Amino acid sequence: MSSTVSTRISAVVLGVSLAMLAACGGSGSTAGTVPADADVTVRAKEGLVWDAKSYTATSHDGTVILYGVNDSGLAHNLHIVDKDDKDVTTGIDLAGSGSSGTMTLTVAPGEYRIVCKIPGHSGTMNATLTVN
Repeated sequence: MSSTVSTRISAVVLGVSLAMLAACGGSGSTAGTVPADADVTVRAKEGLVWDAKSYTATSHDGTVILYGVNDSGLAHNLHIVDKDDKDVTTGIDLAGSGSSGTMTLTVAPGEYRIVCKIPGHSGTMNATLTVN
């Protein structure tokens, strides 16, 4: 097989692989579509900040559905922690611009924090979540 044909085949395989990888990203909706059942939406913005300093959600039988999306050019993650800084559920990986995901929280009414745990981010990516 000539090196030109081999190079073209490699390029096609790489392109298909990248397309498949992109299809696997995120754990929910696309960044532009907030799920209808989301109780609260949190967006990572440029400048290492969330789109608000505080959020409020009303639980439905003890459950809150949170949708997170990355509108920033940097990688982030989204964790909900209690007063002891313990995660209340598995966080959402917001690996790049446009990535998103949904988490279901089973929590008692009260105050929690929304943080990005990437080193250097939590100082400014730290908001309050009040669950009613």
